[in-house]
Amino acid sequence: MRIKKWQLFAGGAVVLAGGLTTAIIVSNSFASNGVAPTTRPTAEAQQTPTPTPTPEPQPAPEPQSAPSYGDLVGWDQAGTTTVARVLPQVGDAAAGSVAAYVDAPVVDKQTTVLQSVAKVDAGAQYTFTAQVRSATAFPEPVDAKIVVGDTEIPLPDISAAWSEVTADVRVPAGADTVAVGLVVTGPVRGLGLDAVSLTAVTGGSNAVANGSFEDVKTDDRILNRSLILPASRPLLAVRLPEGAASWKALDAAGKVAASGKADLSSPISSVDLTGLPQGYYDVSVEAGGTSVSTLLGVVDFDGVEIAKDDRFGVGLHVENGIYAGAADLAASLGIGMARNDVLWRDNETTKGRYDFADHYVDGFARLHAHDIKVLGIVNYGNWLYGNGQVPVSGNAIAAYGKYAAAIADRFDLVGLEVYNEFNHARFNKSSCGTSPRCYVPLLKSVHDQVRKVDPKLPIIAGATARYESDWFDGLWRAGGLRYSDAVSFHPYEVSSKPESLAGIIDEANSSMTANGKTTRPIWITELGSSSKTGGRTVSAQADYLVRTATTALAGGAEKFFWYDLINDDPDPGKHEGNFGMYYQKSKGVAALQPKPVGYAQALMISQIQGRAFAASESVGKGIQSHRFGDEANAVRIVWSPAGKGTMTLKSDVPVAVTNMNGATRSVAPVDGVVTIPVSPRPQFVQTSAAPANATPTPTPTPTVFQAPAE
Repeated sequence: MRIKKWQLFAGGAVVLAGGLTTAIIVSNSFASNGVAPTTRPTAEAQQTPTPTPTPEPQPAPEPQSAPSYGDLVGWDQAGTTTVARVLPQVGDAAAGSVAAYVDAPVVDKQTTVLQSVAKVDAGAQYTFTAQVRSATAFPEPVDAKIVVGDTEIPLPDISAAWSEVTADVRVPAGADTVAVGLVVTGPVRGLGLDAVSLTAVTGGSNAVANGSFEDVKTDDRILNRSLILPASRPLLAVRLPEGAASWKALDAAGKVAASGKADLSSPISSVDLTGLPQGYYDVSVEAGGTSVSTLLGVVDFDGVEIAKDDRFGVGLHVENGIYAGAADLAASLGIGMARNDVLWRDNETTKGRYDFADHYVDGFARLHAHDIKVLGIVNYGNWLYGNGQVPVSGNAIAAYGKYAAAIADRFDLVGLEVYNEFNHARFNKSSCGTSPRCYVPLLKSVHDQVRKVDPKLPIIAGATARYESDWFDGLWRAGGLRYSDAVSFHPYEVSSKPESLAGIIDEANSSMTANGKTTRPIWITELGSSSKTGGRTVSAQADYLVRTATTALAGGAEKFFWYDLINDDPDPGKHEGNFGMYYQKSKGVAALQPKPVGYAQALMISQIQGRAFAASESVGKGIQSHRFGDEANAVRIVWSPAGKGTMTLKSDVPVAVTNMNGATRSVAPVDGVVTIPVSPRPQFVQTSAAPANATPTPTPTPTVFQAPAE
């Protein structure tokens, strides 16, 4: 590893290679390197000095390490409701095998993220040193500092290479302990800390316990905080017997994709999955007679995690304990939004007083710390206002709107959805009934009250079970568009034919135009499929997500939410329990294991990389092809709903084709034409030059199949 050293010089300037300087002030006391400045010989008058060329800065390589679950013994770690991740990081440490790791995309105020109390001698002089790094290739400023007692040590510009900070610290008279802390003052990404030392200048041992972070408390064997691994550094953090270890990865077909050996030299070590390309795998590791295995995904992305795409959301149930890590799990897939009930009866137990339940306060705070916005559902009734069913009386409807405003005032939201599946008798047994006439007063109350506290927060109308055309016609005729910023529905009727979603979106737009003379953005706020035993396979569930999400975006939907994040039941035979993107926890594995559908979501987001939908194209008979991005740098998502087909594109350069298991192949043109076999399983086709015959065509309105809702 490369280690750069930052020294304090008289005058408080840190001198860097290449002539950069930065200031560090430590209790008005500065150390000198004791080296006298050198002088150049005087040049002769007739000579022109040749300037010394400035060396090109070299990028620091990404740390080959894995952020992992575990408690850093002797250190207080900021909680996940405040900071996204304060964790051990295994591999490529400055000392030993473990470093501390902080990732905080959102920092609302100055926060101590790590702190340890060191025993010291009163009034004595100490030398502090530590190694720091960040997630950037070149040195950049970082919104963090180290605080030792009363001494603040700002961090210099740092990169992914370990850099040393050092300072002199005087212990106050009468003090026998000092706190050593890492403080963040703004967002930081991939900040590492290691080899923390506080040593008396007169000699002695390090006063900071577990300063190299090797002592980690954990009960699991595979420790990664996420099992979506970057292709540039696929590592497993493991707690296994020291010595020789071996690993093996099976691909989706059960064949050995890669295998290797490792030397585990520490109680907690990293296993480098060398040679494991992008894909979905079952990986097992064995050492000293102990073995453990996990499902995981490898995705080609840059940075500390897949860049979030705010078009994609997921359903949560933060009131359920298995969703405690939901924010981290969603962020690992690149998901930018989360939809969750905010049950009225839980949060207003005294009229006019809003005491939000801990599961909402903590669950939504974790999402906020990860920069994931919440779509809150104002649900359902409250016994304080009637019989606990849908509000019907004028007072109850007014209270419902005021409760919605309290939600908007309290939480970081992307929108508020007015009720869930009001048109469905399962959720609405009120005396008024399920008609839009009964819904409009609720919608108006929420709109009017929320506007008082947050005029820009979108109010989402509908959230219906399926798309019920007559119901929406009635809603718009009753003036519902006046109180709506977007419209939502849950089109489970497309289960047997995902592409029929395009026709439903067209119908929804036509209904708004015909009955309200305008339109609102369409959000698909709930759609999913169960992988229960005997139903859709886990791979078919993954295909369904990509086909429905792509059809939704291509049809003009603004947002798409999958239902839901985690399997709600460990029994694979339960229909309602197997909609999730992740399995429930497995013994010995700290993180939840992604299902193929979770991997598909991560792969899709990483493939389109934020590109806007551009066009649906004609590239072959019976083939769905939807282009994201401009012609010069496009990603097409393609499949053939009815079976096998052939896609042809005119191109002078090879194209990259990635299948649903993540495997990528290059397809070269023949006589200026690229030919790609297509099946019902989606593929991602990336071109760096424009194919000449990809003709944008209007998406036809397919027949809507009225299949049973899942």
